[in-house]
Amino acid sequence: MLPNDAKTLVRQYVERVWNQAEPGALDELTAPDFVYHLGGQPGRDRDGMQQFVASVHVAFPDWRVDIVDCIAEGETVAVRWHGKVTHLGAFHTIAPSGKQISVSGINVYSLAQGRIVAEWEQMDSLGMLQQLGALKPA
Repeated sequence: MLPNDAKTLVRQYVERVWNQAEPGALDELTAPDFVYHLGGQPGRDRDGMQQFVASVHVAFPDWRVDIVDCIAEGETVAVRWHGKVTHLGAFHTIAPSGKQISVSGINVYSLAQGRIVAEWEQMDSLGMLQQLGALKPA
């Protein structure tokens, strides 16, 4: 896959899966054996990912992130992203706060045959929890 095609695929994925929580987008853009990795958590398959994205949109109904940088080499794409979201629903054990917070992270995608086969995400979870008031700043 050419670098520009790889970047276009990942940009579509970020927009349709993460920002719009579009039903069917995961099946269209990812391989059947797709796995999502977040920090040290167990990997999630397509169904687990669909549930996770839905829970993010319940907690942050205005979830939208923008790609700041997108780099492709071979079948790998790296993305740095940032957004501002509002905490209006329960997030794990954290009650809705109504706070607008900044979120950011870096994701790496592995591609094969025109689809995403794996996603690894590292985000500023500590900063997110501090902004929500679940952890006190150091």
